[in-house]
Amino acid sequence: MEDIERIWPTPATEAESRRRFPAEWARYQLAAGRAAGRRVLDCACGAGYGSWLLGRTAVRVVGVDVDPAAVEWANEHFASASVAFRRGDGARLPLEDAEVDLAVSFETIEHVHDARGFIAELARVLAPQGELVLSTPLSYGQARLRPSNPFHVREYDDEELARLLAPRFEILERLGQHSGAARRFAAMKRAPGLGALLRSGAHRLLPECLRAWARARLAPPGDRPWISADRWREAPVQIVIARLRP
Repeated sequence: MEDIERIWPTPATEAESRRRFPAEWARYQLAAGRAAGRRVLDCACGAGYGSWLLGRTAVRVVGVDVDPAAVEWANEHFASASVAFRRGDGARLPLEDAEVDLAVSFETIEHVHDARGFIAELARVLAPQGELVLSTPLSYGQARLRPSNPFHVREYDDEELARLLAPRFEILERLGQHSGAARRFAAMKRAPGLGALLRSGAHRLLPECLRAWARARLAPPGDRPWISADRWREAPVQIVIARLRP
């Protein structure tokens, strides 16, 4: 039931999910550090594991996703007195104006056709002085306009993302999510021959058993992702922490 853009854990499989998907958990742990005592939106919450993690410190969490199967799963496994899930998308979030103090948007904007409208919606649902924690792939050149990931409409370099946010948000901090595997994969994409294949995305047509073997070789046990301001422009994922403008 797992696919390239969706994770289907339960509270009982938390340890296994953290092991298999460390990058996703690391981003939510970062956001959880800013969620304490706040009302939080988890935009594109998927199956709800991140909303559940945020709910450990937040006053209230609303997870929103366009996929009815994901919302059903989230309500079954992760809903609680302080964590609720609603179906909706970034074009019109199912929240009132100024309903939350923190908006979390991980790996979402690259799926959106109207990025400016999406940013405006995030701003609409935030209370004054509200904050945004957003992540998205960091891409340069033509790769950002023709992503190898078939689920992505387009990707952004750091300057493009800053320009998108500027009318509504003041950037407080810029971070990158690094991993040894990502650095090795980036080096492979720059190599002649094999690099062209990887840049085209054709490797995604390989059987899952071969892709799993390659992932294991790139990310041996103990190779964990990390989030840092150091050399963030070299990271495969950019993270922005921003505050709503008055």
